[in-house]
Amino acid sequence: MNSTQPRQPRSIWSSLPLALLALAVLLYAAYFSFLTIVRYQAFESRALDMGNLHQAIWNTAHGNWFRLTNQEVGVTSRLSLHVEPILLLIAPLYRLLPAVETLLVLQAVIVALGALPLFALARRRRLGDWVGLVFAVAFLLNPSIQAANWLEFHPVTLAPTFLMAAFYFLVAGRTRWFALFAVLAVACKEEIGLLVFMFGLYAFFALHRRRVGTVTMVLAAGWSLVAVLGIQSYFAGGNIHWGRYAYLGETTAAKLVSLFTQPGLVVAHLQQANVARYFFELLLPVGFTALLAPEVLLLALPSLAINLLADFAPMHEVTTLIYAAPIVAFVMVATVMGVARVRDWVVRRSARPENPRSGAQFAVLWGCAILVLGGALLSQRLYGYLPGSGHYQALRVTDHHARIQAILDQIPPDAKVSAQDRLNPHVAGRETVYIFPRVDDADTVLIDVTGSAWPQHPNDLKRTVDELLASDFGIATAADGVLLLSKSAATDEIPPSFYTAWQTNSSQSALAQRIPVDVNFGGEVQLLDYAVTTDRNGELVVSTTWQALSPLDHDLRFDIALLDPELAVLHDSQFYQPTAALWYPASMWATGEPVRIETLPWTLDADRFVLAVAVYPGKDGWAQGSRLPVQAVTPTMPILDGDTLVRLGGYAHTSGNEWVALSPQPAAAERPLDVQFGDSLRLDGVSIQATSAPGRSLPITLDWRGIGAPAVDYTSFVHLLDSTGAKVAQLDWTPHDAISKLPTSNWPPGWVGQDTQSLALPAELAPGEYTLIAGLYDWQTGSRLPVTGADAAPGDVAEIGTLRIEP
Repeated sequence: MNSTQPRQPRSIWSSLPLALLALAVLLYAAYFSFLTIVRYQAFESRALDMGNLHQAIWNTAHGNWFRLTNQEVGVTSRLSLHVEPILLLIAPLYRLLPAVETLLVLQAVIVALGALPLFALARRRRLGDWVGLVFAVAFLLNPSIQAANWLEFHPVTLAPTFLMAAFYFLVAGRTRWFALFAVLAVACKEEIGLLVFMFGLYAFFALHRRRVGTVTMVLAAGWSLVAVLGIQSYFAGGNIHWGRYAYLGETTAAKLVSLFTQPGLVVAHLQQANVARYFFELLLPVGFTALLAPEVLLLALPSLAINLLADFAPMHEVTTLIYAAPIVAFVMVATVMGVARVRDWVVRRSARPENPRSGAQFAVLWGCAILVLGGALLSQRLYGYLPGSGHYQALRVTDHHARIQAILDQIPPDAKVSAQDRLNPHVAGRETVYIFPRVDDADTVLIDVTGSAWPQHPNDLKRTVDELLASDFGIATAADGVLLLSKSAATDEIPPSFYTAWQTNSSQSALAQRIPVDVNFGGEVQLLDYAVTTDRNGELVVSTTWQALSPLDHDLRFDIALLDPELAVLHDSQFYQPTAALWYPASMWATGEPVRIETLPWTLDADRFVLAVAVYPGKDGWAQGSRLPVQAVTPTMPILDGDTLVRLGGYAHTSGNEWVALSPQPAAAERPLDVQFGDSLRLDGVSIQATSAPGRSLPITLDWRGIGAPAVDYTSFVHLLDSTGAKVAQLDWTPHDAISKLPTSNWPPGWVGQDTQSLALPAELAPGEYTLIAGLYDWQTGSRLPVTGADAAPGDVAEIGTLRIEP
């Protein structure tokens, strides 16, 4: 009689973790496929690396293995940069579906599948399907994995999935499957062989599988040595990455000696690399539970050393680039092994070790799981790529992108193309493609003059295009700031469709984020509105809309200046001219036509700035120093520098990397005042603390209001007087409002502003009662403006308050 009991069907509850795991994998693959495809179609991909990888895969699919021209002169093989044999496996799929989108979907799917070996490992360690689901979700939420997936296509991004699968099959004793995934992993990049070597080390010492460990170590280390010292050196004439470690020595031997004999040098470098931040961002996504299995975490030592010892800042990034991705595999398996170790420890000390649902075991297991999930959610919020997370970007495909695509469709497949950085990946599926401005034997050139001109300055880009048009290139087509040049084109005349990149209309100018103004410069041109934004890379962009008031027979130069509160220049458009000034000069504008002029993106090294604009007449207006006078301003705004520079407003940087406008309107003063200085300014109020101590700084806030701008720029002063009327402290300065320094000759009638300054109190100041007075004087003559009003005091001053000095 057969005593075997029939297998009990799985309940819905027990099957639910597997269903949720499948759903999580599908959602991740679908979302990141969509996200990366939109990023690509929005022309966010770069020539390095999407462009040269696209070309290398295209050539490999067409029999020219690893060939590329999309690098500097002399580099003709992807193997000069990295050894990635997995491209040979990807190429047939690409040949079947020849598009970058194929690569992006493939990458998202393989990354998503990394959740499966992690779940299987948790199940093998008897942690339960629900806990295994937590680990799988934590992997899919890991910002480092998401960053690598988001950042175009790289073979190394596939490695974490293969590494985790290899580890699972290694501990499961399934050698053939381990070998398969180990081979797939080392095929992703030359350094991955060192990580598989560490698997061999783990097999030899931790799993006591001497033969598997020895063979793995020999083959993996041998492959990496061949890849780095043989293949790369052959194709590149030496390893191009060794320069990142030049601080350790000139030769490989010297570098190794420095590592062991100059610990101070290494420690100083690691401090500069901010190693504490690196490990925090690496371990936070698992709630630091990977530290429970340090021997597994240390298997990532080769990649950790490669990244952290490099004198190349991008390699120290954890949540924005690709370099940390292989390490995540070890963080995740260390988390599973560490939690299993803690659970096993509790089991051995449990009164009922045979009961996996005992209170202590359950509490410890789920306590760790909650810690992992909490770390995953927190790190996702801070650094992740899901909507609402720290690195999420809401990209979209615009009409401008659609126009570019229409031009791309006109390029013959056998053309030799030179294309700009962000256009380059879209034309790299061909035998010959270059990164503009390298042209060489290209017969087609593709340029978008509205975006970044990298690696050229915009002025150099304009000059290069002019030189090409003066040679044997003509304009094949042009639209919305995009030029397609071809040797077969017969004309060098730019069509009107090219200038739509800067032409706008009133409905576009009235967008909510734009601030409408009416500023007349010399009766020639009018500023209609402006906006301060950050671009996709978090850089500052100032957008302005102008129109010509009459036909112009000369060009104009628009100075869009970012000033500090003392009105010193932080950055302006004199050297970095807006593209409109180069390609669509004012002499081409139709009267009344709104024209959009935007500054080039800029990273401003300041927490606040003052926005001001001026207009120079003529092509050489910068050099001559002349500006068009400001004839009218609506609404009222200060006009500086001899009525030629309009101060539009002030902006402060927020923690969310946005710029918010500062209000020039003051808050209510603590004490109202009735003081008028001549016919220039009124002092409407003051805010000052009642007590202080010797040696401190006393903040003083004065509320000014303009009446009629004088011809002279007067200086403000505050004096601290003792009981005898003797001056014991003073402060002199140019008046300010809440935005910036504002000389008295520039205060528009009715303009109000709050001026906060600090008066240094002498350290030897005796305790007692003191009086504060304020006034305005001409610094050239020393004469004070006469004072009238209820709070006026003898000596042409205003008594603004008293101060008690306490010991």
